Amino acid sequence: MTIALFVLSWFLAPGTLSGSAIDSLLPYAGILAIAAIGQTIVVMLKGIDLSLPGMMTLGALVSSKYANDHGSILIALVLVAVIAVVVGAVNGFVVSAFSVSPLVATLAMNAVLLGAALAYSGGTPTRVPDDVARFSLEKSLGVSHTVWLALLLMVVMMFATGRTTWGRRIISVGANERAARVAGVRTSGIKISGYSAAALCYAGAGVLLAGYVSTPNTDAGNSYLLPAIAAVVVGGTALTGGRGNILGTAVGALFLSQLTQLVFSLGAPSSTQYLVQAAVIAVAVAVQQQDVGRLIQTLRGKQSA
Repeated sequence: MTIALFVLSWFLAPGTLSGSAIDSLLPYAGILAIAAIGQTIVVMLKGIDLSLPGMMTLGALVSSKYANDHGSILIALVLVAVIAVVVGAVNGFVVSAFSVSPLVATLAMNAVLLGAALAYSGGTPTRVPDDVARFSLEKSLGVSHTVWLALLLMVVMMFATGRTTWGRRIISVGANERAARVAGVRTSGIKISGYSAAALCYAGAGVLLAGYVSTPNTDAGNSYLLPAIAAVVVGGTALTGGRGNILGTAVGALFLSQLTQLVFSLGAPSSTQYLVQAAVIAVAVAVQQQDVGRLIQTLRGKQSA
């Protein structure tokens, strides 16, 4: 699908594949991939995390304002990481201990985070330190640092979810929580760790976004929720929980970024972007519900007849 989209873009809007267009596309695709990988972990746990926008926004604003006010980028990043772990732990605890729907728990947390971001910033955007902006904008080996970080996170999470005990437990809890509990898995701890890892991804994406745009506003993360969910679904991770596809999520982020760029280049209004993303999610979910192997066998049988 991604290859076909780039071929279609070459025919419909060749300008979207120019060097400058790709240079502007890849950093945003990298930021989306980082956020979407965090969302993938939660979806693997048979949940969904609506606190992504709030965590991205708070991460962007805290890293900018604290570093400017106190002159320490390192402490600002540590503070953002601590906040993310606490937020994720609260999400996981509420979902597991009180059996609250992930939709409700994370939606409430998102409201808290957006309120905290607005209160902390005073509603006034703060310019990020030059070092953070320089890191986000510069390249190594011709590739944006944001993309390198997304690739590194993708490799780490592919290993963590596919080759470690923690990853196997994430899969087992998402596939069948009751069976996992009977097998001795501490499901509450796994959920807390999963939501915490996801929140760290959102916060990291927020910091990188702040560096890329230089002056993040109080709704910096709002436009990333739907694309992140779409990237997860398009990438092959089922919303029913269980196994996920980290590589597929990263490719899905690239697909959606190029799709958005193509839509804009064709002169469509901004509202069309959300309609396209919603349609992509609907189609991807519909495809996942089908037994592709059985469908192919049925079609072959009809052709033989």
